[in-house]
Amino acid sequence: MEISAFDNNLLPKTTATGTTSDAADLISQDAIFQSALDEASGKLERATNSKVKTMTQEELDKRDKEIRDASTELEAILLKMMYTEMYKTVPKDELFGDDNAMEIYQDMYHEELTKEAAKAGGIGLADFIYKQLTK
Repeated sequence: MEISAFDNNLLPKTTATGTTSDAADLISQDAIFQSALDEASGKLERATNSKVKTMTQEELDKRDKEIRDASTELEAILLKMMYTEMYKTVPKDELFGDDNAMEIYQDMYHEELTKEAAKAGGIGLADFIYKQLTK
């Protein structure tokens, strides 16, 4: 059996767009893309590492206290809303009447009452909020 140069199995396969040089171009483009990707990744890593600041224990404690205080204040606000709505169901006192000064006093009383309730543990909402924010 004689092998000829025109045997289809020995010739390089061509594509619809041209010759095997398309494959070489793709390999070259892939190498260029990979080097650009590596360069961009390196820049990102250097930028990230230079801007990352670790917090000191004092800063962590301060942030922790701020989160705890904010959680307690939020619970106090929600408790005040709840107390105010519940108090609306109580019949008005006939002895003191229905004046604006009494409403202001009761509003201030509810605010202080709920702040103290939240500080003392409240309904546990502050702890739940704190745990969610510090995960």
